[in-house]
Amino acid sequence: MDTAPILTTTTLRTCEDPHRLLILVPGLGTDVASTWAHVSPKLAPGVLAVGLDLPGHGLSAPWTDAPKAPTMQLLAEAVVDSLERLRERRPSLRGIPARLAGTSLAGGLALELAAFHGDALEAAAVIGGLPRFGTAEVWQQRAQQVLDDGTAALVEPTLGRWFSPEFRTAAPEAVEAVMASLRAADNASYAALCSVLSRFDMRTQLSEIRTPVHLVAGELDEVAAPALLREVAETIPEAEFTMVEGVAHQIAVERPRQIAALLSA
Repeated sequence: MDTAPILTTTTLRTCEDPHRLLILVPGLGTDVASTWAHVSPKLAPGVLAVGLDLPGHGLSAPWTDAPKAPTMQLLAEAVVDSLERLRERRPSLRGIPARLAGTSLAGGLALELAAFHGDALEAAAVIGGLPRFGTAEVWQQRAQQVLDDGTAALVEPTLGRWFSPEFRTAAPEAVEAVMASLRAADNASYAALCSVLSRFDMRTQLSEIRTPVHLVAGELDEVAAPALLREVAETIPEAEFTMVEGVAHQIAVERPRQIAALLSA
């Protein structure tokens, strides 16, 4: 049996008497510190926020024992395991409902959790995520590119997809922090996550999801276009949809206050 990776948790926002536990997961090539750390200080009182880095990203160890055909199911199991370990360390959190927000790949992960681990989550937010990203061939090629040339080779072609021109001009330090996390990502782990995306396809399970889901699209996002997310929202029973104007793929980085308000609601 394939073993799920171990994800490292980072407490982003604590409070004395939390009434909600919010799990924040960044996307492929990014880490908690450069993305969700912008959102957590702006959350409503009573929300305890914990970040989870993907394998080989940020503080999480590389996925050295990744199977030949890793799946989103394994990542979902890793999130559930992390949540259980967190509640073991902090018994006061055991009775507090958990919600999860994921960006990009982690948005797909949020859908996986909502569909197959709904008992672990009160609700899920999909930020620029989809039930299917591109084609298997595209992700297989990306994986090989990273194994050959490293994640640093992805920085220049990724900039324009991840950030709007206005944000790149207005907040160069925030942009550089995210791109630095891409350069720092473990190559083998990144390739394994590309392999996950090459076989991830939840489109036929969307209508079966009963966990409340909120899908958030960036108006300028070329990776997860608003029309695609709206279509997903129309397929999931009672799902909500929000489009954030003027932003590209890294919605939480460009509009942290708006995303914090949405997650606090």
